[in-house]
Amino acid sequence: MSGPGERGRAALECARRGDLAGAITAGEEAIGREGDNPGLRLFLGAISCRLGDLERGIGHFRAALALAPGDPMARAELGRALLSTGALDEVEALTGSGEDVAHPIGRELLRLRAHVRRQRGDAAEAARLYGLLVTADAADFESWQGLGLARLEAGDAAGALDPLRRALQLRPRLAAAQFGLGRALLALERIGEARDALVAAEALDPADPAIPVELSRAEVLLSAFGRGEAAIRRALALAPDHAPALAGLADMLERANRIDELEALLDAAEARGACDPSLTLMRARLLRRRGRLEEALAAAKSDEEEDDPLRAQTIGEIADQMGDAETAFAAFTRMNELVLAASPQAEAEARDLRATVAALTQLTTTDWYRSWSAPAQGGPEARPDPAFLFGFPRSGTTLLDTMLMGHSGTVVLEEQPFLQRVTDRIGAAERLPLLSEPEIEELRAYYWRQVDAAAPHAPGRLVIDKFPLGLIGLPFIHRLFPQARYIFAERHPCDCVLSCFITRFRLNPAMANFLKLENAARLYDLALGYWEQGRKVFKLPVQTVRYERMIMDAEAELRPLADFLGLEWDSALVDHRGSAAARAYITSPSYSQVTEPLYTRARGRWRRYARQMEPVLPILAPWAERMGYEL
Repeated sequence: MSGPGERGRAALECARRGDLAGAITAGEEAIGREGDNPGLRLFLGAISCRLGDLERGIGHFRAALALAPGDPMARAELGRALLSTGALDEVEALTGSGEDVAHPIGRELLRLRAHVRRQRGDAAEAARLYGLLVTADAADFESWQGLGLARLEAGDAAGALDPLRRALQLRPRLAAAQFGLGRALLALERIGEARDALVAAEALDPADPAIPVELSRAEVLLSAFGRGEAAIRRALALAPDHAPALAGLADMLERANRIDELEALLDAAEARGACDPSLTLMRARLLRRRGRLEEALAAAKSDEEEDDPLRAQTIGEIADQMGDAETAFAAFTRMNELVLAASPQAEAEARDLRATVAALTQLTTTDWYRSWSAPAQGGPEARPDPAFLFGFPRSGTTLLDTMLMGHSGTVVLEEQPFLQRVTDRIGAAERLPLLSEPEIEELRAYYWRQVDAAAPHAPGRLVIDKFPLGLIGLPFIHRLFPQARYIFAERHPCDCVLSCFITRFRLNPAMANFLKLENAARLYDLALGYWEQGRKVFKLPVQTVRYERMIMDAEAELRPLADFLGLEWDSALVDHRGSAAARAYITSPSYSQVTEPLYTRARGRWRRYARQMEPVLPILAPWAERMGYEL
């Protein structure tokens, strides 16, 4: 017979040789023949967990703690193993209430408590605990990662960046930190950087379907629709019933107006037994697109516990199409309340945007314009200035830009951030009179480099830059492109503002104004007032296209526009459905309407909501009268 402790030594020797299964066998035999001890139990628990046998490992850790109740190492090892099973109450009890960061085991217990708080959704407390840990040990990559992820989950995307980058400096192959970095950058609308971070995350963890789902969002925002769809399909190849991936692809297909493919996707998912509220909601949207409104409304309302903006939006759209203004308005109000609750800073951002427009109105005067140095005219080789398509959101700009895309002599940029990037380089509008000619030329060149990267076929064709509220940047545009022509889309102010309120936009400071009807009306008043003042101060060449006339007789409205832009008449201008079908993906909220025949049901829609519109009529009525609309 072997002497006492020999089998325990045999277990250690097996482990040194890499024979972990043999080590477990020898170690468990040693316990039965030579007696129990906490050190051997901790050793066996660690090996069992390493081999993926959590149940066995937890059993050994429990035995170690029973043998040595005061041993913090046993508590820490058991807590870490239990965390993987979701036994949060027991883990938290094991960690105690102390905050000892002076010793490694104390930090391990505190880290476990931070993990528990994060998994329970208490991101703020988790961030506090992780902060204590990284202050005590700047090389603690796990806590840097935890701090970044906790801040991200608490809504502090900006505050998440530095901890996540610190974690990646310490351990470059931390997939969770890399994924968190991509999500934080996406939340901050640093889309190109987000895409790069998410590509890196997918390379580190190609088996996680959540990563390509987020990557798909970034690709779509960069107008790389093919890559976006490929990413979401990679997620589904990994997990065919992954609900976020299914919902993401369904949304993508609907936005691309590929309705038959959407139906096939939902049918296949349901046949496999996939069941998720997001799929039920996409079924409701499909039924609405098919005109089966009663069924659509029933599907949208089927899960009353799911109170989210998309559900409220879908109910509102269906009820509006059915003529039920009361139900629709209540649903749209709820949609906006939920968006605002999730982004409480939006109210202040909306107010700041309105203040910016008011300040620009004060600044933009004839005297200020006279202080500008005269722009150089440029030689015959100078590139012609683009045309700009403006209008308050929901005034028919997407329909109009789709029609203009049909002309072979145009390239239409749909709400790309090119001008905003140029404006950011300039800074405050007060700098405009001080710009030198070389500075102006470099800024123009920067704009054109972005255009040509996005649309290599642009040279030689008229570039039409469509950005409805780009009119707020009018002084910047006129400083760089003094020969530019302007298209202004006009619609009844009441229909325009109502449509903004009932539409769910991607949130930014301008769109945040549409979460409340009164704020939408105030922004309309400020923006239209600024536009009217700016076009007079700068003496702009403007062609107004009225939505109501365009849907009644598109050719009569567009022929003068073609002349104004110097384009030969092309019947493709009025084939908006053909142009829409040629577009892979339409980013604006009007993606579904532009594929339909021209319709008049949205004209005068506000009258069905006359009672709800009463509070804002004093703001909008003067504009309706000025434009010649009836109230």
